[in-house]
Amino acid sequence: MRKVLYVYKCAECGKRGEQHLDGDSHDGETSTCSACGASVTLEWDGGVVLETPQTIAAEAIARARECK
Repeated sequence: MRKVLYVYKCAECGKRGEQHLDGDSHDGETSTCSACGASVTLEWDGGVVLETPQTIAAEAIARARECK
């Protein structure tokens, strides 16, 4: 399953964070701030889907090689 990007802004400490979760059904769910541990509400970030870290890394490497 593909990972979907969810974002949050912590009301306690102000941190803007993100989580990558399976599927697009987590919008509005409660999670935990990675900085202070407070409860946060996840927001779906416009349908951003991450294929795999290997794919992202491969694209970055290809772009870097083109710049040389």
